[in-house]
Amino acid sequence: MPRSIRLRPLIVLTCVFLVICTGVTIALLAYERGTRVIYRNALMAAERAGDVTRREFSSNLVPIRSAVRLFARNSNLRSAGLVEQLRMLPLMAEALHALPAARAFFFADQQGNLFYLRRPLQSLDPQVPEDTAYVALSINPQAGQATRLYFNAALEELARRDDPQSAQLAAPQRPWFQQALASRGIIRTAPYHFFNSDEIGSTIALATEDKQWVVGADLSHHRLDQMLQQNRMTASTRLILSNLTGQVLATDDPSVFHPDRREPPRLAELPEPALKALVDLPQVATVGLLKRQVGSRTWHVQRLLLQLEESEPLLLDILVPEDELFAAARTIRNGMFTDTLFILLLAVPLAIWLSGLLVASFGTLTRKAQALSNFDFEAGKTPLRSKITEVRELDSAMSDSGETLQRFITTLGRLSAETNLEHLLPTLLRSTCEASGARGGLLYIQQGDALQLMAGLWQEQALELDEAAGTVLFGAQQALAEQRLLAQPADGEACARLNLPPTATLNVPLFNRRQQRVGALVLFNEAPLQSHQLHFVEALSGFAAVALETHGLIELQRQLFEAFIELIASAIDAKSPYTGGHCSRVPEVAKLLAEAACAETQGPYADFSMSSDDWRALHIGSWLHDCGKVTTPEYVVDKATKLETLYDRIHEVRTRFEVLKRDAQISYLQALQDGAEVESARAARDALLTTLDEEFAFVAACNTGSEFMGEEQLQRLHAIAERTWLRTLDDRLGISGEERLRKEAQPVEPLPVLEQLLADRPEQRIERRDSERYAADNPWGFNMPIPELLYDRGELKNLSIRRGTLTEEERFKINEHIVQTIRMLNALPFPAELAQIPEIAGGHHERMDGKGYPCGLTGDQLSPQARMMSIADVFEALTARDRPYKPSKTLAQALRIMRNMSEEGHLDPELFSIFLRSGACLRYAEQYLDADQCDTRELLEFLPASAS
Repeated sequence: MPRSIRLRPLIVLTCVFLVICTGVTIALLAYERGTRVIYRNALMAAERAGDVTRREFSSNLVPIRSAVRLFARNSNLRSAGLVEQLRMLPLMAEALHALPAARAFFFADQQGNLFYLRRPLQSLDPQVPEDTAYVALSINPQAGQATRLYFNAALEELARRDDPQSAQLAAPQRPWFQQALASRGIIRTAPYHFFNSDEIGSTIALATEDKQWVVGADLSHHRLDQMLQQNRMTASTRLILSNLTGQVLATDDPSVFHPDRREPPRLAELPEPALKALVDLPQVATVGLLKRQVGSRTWHVQRLLLQLEESEPLLLDILVPEDELFAAARTIRNGMFTDTLFILLLAVPLAIWLSGLLVASFGTLTRKAQALSNFDFEAGKTPLRSKITEVRELDSAMSDSGETLQRFITTLGRLSAETNLEHLLPTLLRSTCEASGARGGLLYIQQGDALQLMAGLWQEQALELDEAAGTVLFGAQQALAEQRLLAQPADGEACARLNLPPTATLNVPLFNRRQQRVGALVLFNEAPLQSHQLHFVEALSGFAAVALETHGLIELQRQLFEAFIELIASAIDAKSPYTGGHCSRVPEVAKLLAEAACAETQGPYADFSMSSDDWRALHIGSWLHDCGKVTTPEYVVDKATKLETLYDRIHEVRTRFEVLKRDAQISYLQALQDGAEVESARAARDALLTTLDEEFAFVAACNTGSEFMGEEQLQRLHAIAERTWLRTLDDRLGISGEERLRKEAQPVEPLPVLEQLLADRPEQRIERRDSERYAADNPWGFNMPIPELLYDRGELKNLSIRRGTLTEEERFKINEHIVQTIRMLNALPFPAELAQIPEIAGGHHERMDGKGYPCGLTGDQLSPQARMMSIADVFEALTARDRPYKPSKTLAQALRIMRNMSEEGHLDPELFSIFLRSGACLRYAEQYLDADQCDTRELLEFLPASAS
């Protein structure tokens, strides 16, 4: 026996435990929610930083690129003289003034002439004249001169000095010059230290159209450093902007850029230990916040891929230490822990005092409860004296509960013995009357929008009910509208119609768990019921409502499932205009055949019978026998010509013939222009046009598939396919992504290109995915050969189909509907009594000789119902009038074909014989076939020779 604990210590410990749990829970929840908010804010802050960085970089880069393009078109870039170079000064000064991120603008030619304009830098120009706004550098390598010029804001020259050191600067050797000449458009160099300052930046350059000059601008990254510093989340946060090659462009700590290095460091070269958290991040991708442990410190790392206009993307790495990120949340949590401890010190004395008030009377209540648990209802009738009001009320409630429980157990015992609804209703009414002390009562059941009287009782005698009496509800309509019990005097006239004396009545509405009305009770009493009697009746009415609801739900479930399977079948029939009504008529044929088989008194089916579950399984299986067709593309099922897919591709072929005919006309005119004899050229043209017309007519006839294709026709078709036409447009433009992937495997041929008039192109071969195959040991037993391709839309292959319009792949796709039917139905959780539905529905394409599909089962492996489905499916398909692609058969024609199928091992000859001898086929024909199809009543002449 488990160890027990006294109530008083338990109450104290419980209070202590609750206080601790509440405080700790609140603290932890506050911490968790606080960290979640901080985490979310960190993500938003990172996204804002990325957006600001992207916009800042773009706002610096785009206008500078525009200025460089403008300068490259300036006509002053035609001479290396200083005078001509100074004509560019106003434009370059205006660009420097408008674009703070631009540190300099310059242009140079392939001879090394260079003109350079920047703002003054005290570190580089210690003797710069006062009021200098711009510093220019002009280099003429032929003369060995380099001149530095100083201008004020009005572009007035303040001074001019020789700069022999800069004369050695060879512009054509600079990377920006070489990259610009090698590129067709504007370029941006990798970041480096500018030769005339300690700043990090990139050069933007563009060669003129004649490749004689290169115009450039220096873009400083200093503003990016300042922007990153402004977006720090905490004191130790690190933000690093780099390009895709790993070079650092900007950082919130510019000290990493050493003046003695010509190039900025790479991300992997930075010495800070925290940056080790970036080692395993994807190089070209956005990465959400990740947690990384570096040494004794935990860092939250995020990498953002910044997409820029007219430039390659950049990477922004953000590192935030966890101790700084969640510092505020930890402070709040620790404060809550302290508050919890203080509350606990106050709660313990209070819990000790309250527990003493509760413990005293529980011993007696425990003994009463034990008596009730032993169904000793007499022991609970002695009242308990206690100063606690709730204890006294609990004692009284336990006494009342004992009495109610005693009556309720007695009533439920009687009701639980009844399982039949017709017997349950009178028993329910009788038990309710006895438990409530009523002299009689009426029980109504909801039928549609009205209530129907189902049972009546008066003084323990069942009432004879008639239709008129069933409409009398006394005052129950008001009770039902208000959804409550209603006590009121009886209607004297209504009582007289039921041979009942006027007496007090209680109208009890019955509602299910969704508060929908399922019935009503009317009870006749000598006097109004007391409160506890009313509650008991109300509780008992709930049990009655549940019983009625359960019965109703079972019936509704059956109706819903019936409607659902008919909905699926109707959707399949509606999917194609060629199979309308098939799924709804096959069940009728199967039902007639099953009834005939059950009525057999001789032969192999003399002992055949079907239970109600078997009939239900056959009904459902026949309605769902083609449910797999929902997966079959409509354009495959309805393929009317060989080249038809979603449209008939014969129109493409016709266009190519039209192109060849135009080429013939052009060749004729060209020959005349070249001096050819008119009649001879015209005769050649007309002969070619006639040949093309005849060949297209032949190809069009092949496309219809109305005749068998012999070797002679195939040879002519292949000869026509060898004709070529000239394609001048790129056939990879404007196509879908899926077709583009198939074309990418093929080499790109330079335009124009000669192509065959008809061809089987590689991109027309649609590969079959592994998910569309099934293993040899698949659980369903499918053994249908699977074509290598999903579809082969080659024009020549399709036109070469010898009979009909379907390729091997399309024929498999149509036949595959039965595979999908079996898989879909096997996935449904049918109860055990309906477990044979997948076999019934999925076996109607099997054959008695084992040559059917999809499993190659023999007649011995098929249930009788599955064999019935084969006959029903074939008979309906042969006689259906709603299939415009083939004429419907008359009754005689259909039966003759089915007799041959029975003799050839396709259909069960015994079942087909029953189908004929019972007249089931004739009954179906009279109801579903047109009068001109019912051309015979002599059915026995179609009996197969193998039938008994």
